[in-house]
Amino acid sequence: EGDTAALLDSVRMVVISYVRAAVSATASAIWALSLRRWGLLSLGSSLLYLWNISTLSSRRRNSDNSPCPEHGPLLRIMYGLFSTWLAERVLGHLLHTRPDEPQAEQIGGTLPSVMGPRELRIKVVPILGAAFGGNYAYLIWDEDDPDRRAIVVDPADPYPVLRAAEEERLNVEVLLTTHWHFDHSGGNATFAREVPGLRVVASDRERGRVPALTERLADEQTIAVGRLLVTAHSVPGHTLGSAVFQISSSAAPAAPHAAFTGDTLFCGGCGRLFEGSSLQLHASLRRLRTRLAPNCQAALLLALSLDLSLALFLALFRALS
Repeated sequence: EGDTAALLDSVRMVVISYVRAAVSATASAIWALSLRRWGLLSLGSSLLYLWNISTLSSRRRNSDNSPCPEHGPLLRIMYGLFSTWLAERVLGHLLHTRPDEPQAEQIGGTLPSVMGPRELRIKVVPILGAAFGGNYAYLIWDEDDPDRRAIVVDPADPYPVLRAAEEERLNVEVLLTTHWHFDHSGGNATFAREVPGLRVVASDRERGRVPALTERLADEQTIAVGRLLVTAHSVPGHTLGSAVFQISSSAAPAAPHAAFTGDTLFCGGCGRLFEGSSLQLHASLRRLRTRLAPNCQAALLLALSLDLSLALFLALFRALS
């Protein structure tokens, strides 16, 4: 037994000596690198990291071999960068309206407007000016709610939406994020900081990329805000975690519902395929068509845009059927 213990000690010492020598040699090689080589090593490591975290679609990643766009390496790396905390901070600094600044003019001069029945009021708030082509956030509330509880959808530029909520004397309780892209989720952190106790909600397939997220909804899961009912519909395509939020009122079930589709569906078109395949998006739209209430179409049109044709919207769904 003594000989065995001595042999094991000798083997252990040899292994430790080799490990120390290898670590020492590696450390010496690293310290010997010039500043230029250090820079190249850091750049290469960063590019490799961004490539690996990028969730752009590719034929290699789609196990069902369904058609999807082929993205070049530069776009794949930039898409990975777009998903980082650094990009969120930089874009927010460059594009967000400051608390004491007026809202940037929207392309076409679109102004905030209020629509819908008392049980389901919707205020459309143009945001981001000309950045990303402009966008919209939405405030939804029940006019007869004594607490003036409200839902906000995609307030990517937070302060104009906060001012709009203050103008309507609303207490925003829930923030819905249709998908993680900055022009939809970029205002979440500021909004959550300005509204203590805010529930920030997104699809459970978003994989932690939505800022300030507090709650994930599964497909067809419903939550309530007063008499307003919010149902999540998972619609992978534009991104794998994209969701459509259908909102109705328990006080008026027959009243039109509203569906907020993010970049999944527009009147006459759909969002670009970044993470999903064309078959995935097609299946999502067909599934959505069977789920949305018949009286949701007009409200969906209003939620998407003020000046687009309902005929185009209906034509798209007829084509899918």
